[in-house]
Amino acid sequence: MKAILSREGWRKAGLVVAMLCLAMAFQVGLDHTPAGSGERAGNFPSAASLARFMGGIRQYFAYTFFIKTDKLYHVYGSDAELIPYYRIITYLDPHYEDAYYILSGLIYDAGRREEAMEVNLAGIRANPESADLYFSLADLYLREKRYPEALQAFEKAFSQRPKIIGLLTLSRGLIVLYRKLGREEEARRVYSEMIIRERIELLTGDLDKEGYLETIRRVNADCGELLPEGLGN
Repeated sequence: MKAILSREGWRKAGLVVAMLCLAMAFQVGLDHTPAGSGERAGNFPSAASLARFMGGIRQYFAYTFFIKTDKLYHVYGSDAELIPYYRIITYLDPHYEDAYYILSGLIYDAGRREEAMEVNLAGIRANPESADLYFSLADLYLREKRYPEALQAFEKAFSQRPKIIGLLTLSRGLIVLYRKLGREEEARRVYSEMIIRERIELLTGDLDKEGYLETIRRVNADCGELLPEGLGN
């Protein structure tokens, strides 16, 4: 793993960094007009247009670099050697939510817990409507047993539209936190909402046999959680 990253990988990383610096230089030096203003000086493209073009290059490099890095991630798993790769992606495109999501987890697993939270919060500042980044922040707080902060982040995630995390996972996270904080009625409310969604899923007719049976099993289990203690067994 280290050999792959230290030679060919770092050569590509150096190229990406060089392109990033070039793009940033163009944006800082040329972009003096509001984004999307479309202003032009004579017959030449405006500084804003050129900055948007350079931004597109950065986004392309971020996407390409993420695809290659993600392949390494799926091969080697949570390896700290991949941290600089994902960090470069966030520099190239601060709106690449997936990169922040994985990066914060890698940093936390490497034992740098506060840094992981700082990275996660930086991702949220750049992407304030990201349900997935609020979920990953909630997960970090949960692992730190900071339950009130974890619940606040889970509730924020639940109010947004996730791209990576499913509603079922978000719901179960909320239930765990409500119960840890002794808020049983709110946990029961989330269970009821889950059952409604699952029953709607059963009625859509889009499930195969295995999915249909699995959904029924979840509905039965969730209904059991709502019954008075002892009646669900």
